[in-house]
Amino acid sequence: MPVIKRRSVVLQLRDELKNLIASNGLKPGDQMLPEAEVATRFGVARGTVREAFKLLEQDGLIDVKHGRGRFVSAISGLLVERPVTEFESVTEMLTGLGYEPVNKVISVEQGRPTEEEAVALELAPDAEVVRVKRLRMHKKKVLIYDINTFDAALLQGESVKKSDFSGSLNEWFGERGHQPISSAARIRATVLPAEAAQLPGTNGENPWLLISERCVDPAGVPVLYSQDFHRADVFSFYVLRQRAT
Repeated sequence: MPVIKRRSVVLQLRDELKNLIASNGLKPGDQMLPEAEVATRFGVARGTVREAFKLLEQDGLIDVKHGRGRFVSAISGLLVERPVTEFESVTEMLTGLGYEPVNKVISVEQGRPTEEEAVALELAPDAEVVRVKRLRMHKKKVLIYDINTFDAALLQGESVKKSDFSGSLNEWFGERGHQPISSAARIRATVLPAEAAQLPGTNGENPWLLISERCVDPAGVPVLYSQDFHRADVFSFYVLRQRAT
């Protein structure tokens, strides 16, 4: 099974287990279902269950007590939004939140990088980059406007005019051996760029959350610089803070 599909199954199960905690009214200290029962209930392998439980542990939703099992954490009730520390594609995030994402490509261009893009991708100023601008929508409702920039060398000789960027960019990179696996991100409140504010379905007067993200592949090579403008009236994210011990 391709890496991206495997990852998607794990993320989907993670979200199902989150819903299970809420729908079953589990409280801090309550024990989670055992691996075998979760695997049977959702029709997945036990390895997938372990990975999903690991993500819940990283999110702070469950505690692992060796020899006893997994339990709902003391702070689980506080974690009601999407963790900003979770590395996932926009498609995975939207799906996990219950949306049915549709991508609309606004433009695809090839040219010189901006100074910001060159620094993020560790490219020379005279390098060539591809810049893909898209709307991420749910039932014709615009949720996210994103600008994705990457080294044109990743086209591997393919014409940018013939490339299809309407699907998952993570899969596109994975097919070329550069699957993004982690990133460094910055979040700030902003307004939409003028060019995006004029697009149908967007509202340039409302505040937006900009996540600027530098994504690297398993070798640590920066392969994607994304600027995702999220509607501030739709999205919020949490950060888990714990006292050092």
